[in-house]
Amino acid sequence: MGELIDELKGMGFEFQEGNLVMEVEVAGKTIEIHDLRVKSSEGQIILLKRDMTPMLFPGKGRDDVRTARGDVCRDYYGLDDEGMAMLLYNHTLRTHQYLDEQRQRIGLISIKEGPPESFFVLDEFDVGMGIGLIETGRYADGRFVAQSASEAFYEDADVLRMHFTHLPDEKDVEDALLIRKTERDFKLGRHRETFECEDCGQKKHWLDIPGTMKEKLNLRMMRKCGCQ
Repeated sequence: MGELIDELKGMGFEFQEGNLVMEVEVAGKTIEIHDLRVKSSEGQIILLKRDMTPMLFPGKGRDDVRTARGDVCRDYYGLDDEGMAMLLYNHTLRTHQYLDEQRQRIGLISIKEGPPESFFVLDEFDVGMGIGLIETGRYADGRFVAQSASEAFYEDADVLRMHFTHLPDEKDVEDALLIRKTERDFKLGRHRETFECEDCGQKKHWLDIPGTMKEKLNLRMMRKCGCQ
């Protein structure tokens, strides 16, 4: 435990561990990560989700402490950057940095689900991938957006919306959807980053596979490293 936890304990907050969630390696040691709850001096208990949502700890007569839920977990368990990547995303820092690089390459700012928003449509195309028709364009304030076309009977049915730094083309949107799928698959434990190649029998990391992100993912799904 670090300085942040010491400060919060000094303010009257207590921390309680629940069920085991995962194990991560930190400096050659295995750290068990549990559900972490924080209890106030008034007896209120809050479960800390494993994300970077901002959080306020009221000072009650002293300065408030503003931090993020993930930073509380980092300080409590003494996690390094690699441990934090596993805590937040359930994949390694190497994969996280690669996916961030792909986001920057295509100018992807965010991907969200929610009610459809109005914008000036400049292009549309069918990307398949379980999404179908995508409309791209600009908001009245100039921001760029790509949004799935809703086929529901209700106008307020949720759609998939992506914000970009520029007007995205079909390839940009396809890559954005691949990033989304990859992050979700690792987060939910559907796939592992390392696998044993069906051809050469060697253990490989999916980023060792040559080619584009799509090519890497296609070969990973076949448990092949590109050796042949």
